[in-house]
Amino acid sequence: MVLVYFLVLAWYCVHVLVTLPKKLPLITNVLLYMVLSIIDINRMTLFSVSLNLYHFSTQIPEFLSVILYRDFIYCFTLLTFANVYLTASRFLTKVIISLYTFLFLLMCCFILKWTGAITNLTWNAYYDSITLLIMMSVTYGLGRWLLHFTQKEKEA
Repeated sequence: MVLVYFLVLAWYCVHVLVTLPKKLPLITNVLLYMVLSIIDINRMTLFSVSLNLYHFSTQIPEFLSVILYRDFIYCFTLLTFANVYLTASRFLTKVIISLYTFLFLLMCCFILKWTGAITNLTWNAYYDSITLLIMMSVTYGLGRWLLHFTQKEKEA
């Protein structure tokens, strides 16, 4: 059942990103997705394997749910955050997308733990929150940096 939850959530994240009225250039989105995926894969590997802060389930549906979360939900939600935050002109829109991103990804973390896909050893919701805030900041910084290079290349 957990796999169905995450398939629906992955479809939802892709749908939200695709239907945004204003988006960053395609090359910026592709590069940002690749960099975020690399960072997230290394982060999860470091925390689970090297530091033993949590473990992934060895059951196939639960493990596939973690993969869907890592490769689609997490990255596409952060891409949505970057696209809205970097193209919006209103402050309220930026606050709303920041809250949406944080709460949605935190909810997904709770679902992973509730369904047994991830077993916490010394990890808790506080660490999830800090990690999400750091990744949102990194996403914003990388998005601005890649957008700057994309615009600079168009001028040249």
